[in-house]
Amino acid sequence: MMLSRSTSLALLAVLFAAPRLVHAAARCELTGPLALLGRVAGSDGLAGEFDVRRGDAIDVHLVAPGRLDGKPVLFSDTRAARHVSWSGSGCPEVQIRWRRVEPRMQHVTTPAPNAAIAIYANAVVFGPSHGTWLGYDRIEYFETALPAGDDRWTLTVRDARPSDVALADARLPEYRDLGTMRLAATVTGPDAVARATPDADDAPRGQIGDDVFRYSVRSGDGLFGWLTSYFNVPYVFGSAGVGARSQAERRVGADCADLIVAGLRRAGRRDLAYSSVGGLVRSLQRLTAPLEVRARGEALEAATYVPRPGDILALDYIGSAELPRPWDHIVVLAVDRSPGGGPADGRLGPDDLVADIGDAQGLKFAPLGAQGDVRVLVLRARGIDS
Repeated sequence: MMLSRSTSLALLAVLFAAPRLVHAAARCELTGPLALLGRVAGSDGLAGEFDVRRGDAIDVHLVAPGRLDGKPVLFSDTRAARHVSWSGSGCPEVQIRWRRVEPRMQHVTTPAPNAAIAIYANAVVFGPSHGTWLGYDRIEYFETALPAGDDRWTLTVRDARPSDVALADARLPEYRDLGTMRLAATVTGPDAVARATPDADDAPRGQIGDDVFRYSVRSGDGLFGWLTSYFNVPYVFGSAGVGARSQAERRVGADCADLIVAGLRRAGRRDLAYSSVGGLVRSLQRLTAPLEVRARGEALEAATYVPRPGDILALDYIGSAELPRPWDHIVVLAVDRSPGGGPADGRLGPDDLVADIGDAQGLKFAPLGAQGDVRVLVLRARGIDS
């Protein structure tokens, strides 16, 4: 049956007057707890910690348990099959705040275990009880907010430059972006509840938890390269722990010996156990008899020893009765320099730079002469590139 023109117009008027069908907005909830997972840009593997070389970018993804239209999901922008994009699902905007989590390099607001010595220490420093175990010291942490990005579910990082400008500026320029950094994020969802990933408050026994996202940037793959990933890690006298649970292995803190063991283990010598200066002297290859280097003296003759960056130097402070052990400290030769800081001269002397950890600056490069008058024993680890 044909409809008349007037009837057709009447039907159209009714259709256009009826309310339009509207798709219901997605019901999105965050339920927590949150986590951070990262991947080296361009790769597929996700993890909660990374060791990368200078120049690598890391995409850090926020992962948040929640519900989408009543179904449990994991919200994230990782593109993994098990993850669902919050914004791509039509969810309302959330507020995300990213933060750096860093250690203070010595006690600032809490008492130090050794009176008048602010450095972190698990043991007695100086005196007849030098080295006596006191228990794990409590490291202080602080957070620094990164620039706001209301819906930035992924943060890309390329460097580990510390928030403390003076700490970075004290380094040679080529090392200012290297070291270890941790991250945290807070999400304020549609319910106005703020939820955070593990952060500075997650520090059992005063040491940052392994669930706080960590990345470390280094200059290379040999001993010296791996040592550069320890910038921003505080000096802890008597750092402790076995194997993977070592404070140095976890980049929580390190003393001079554990710093070098950590670098050697990362460079390929996983057989080396965390030890002491004396333990390293016993474990590593000796290249020389003890040599004497004076803080204001001349460089040694090249026939005695030709410096090679990456060689390990055990030090005995001459005339220091308060340090009763045969070998007091250990450093790594970084740069061979002639007197006055000039080009390499092929002679070990007070102007040569060493990689050293032993105070509130943490890892630093300083002249060997800054150690004072010392006896030096040159060591090398077999099978390890400098």
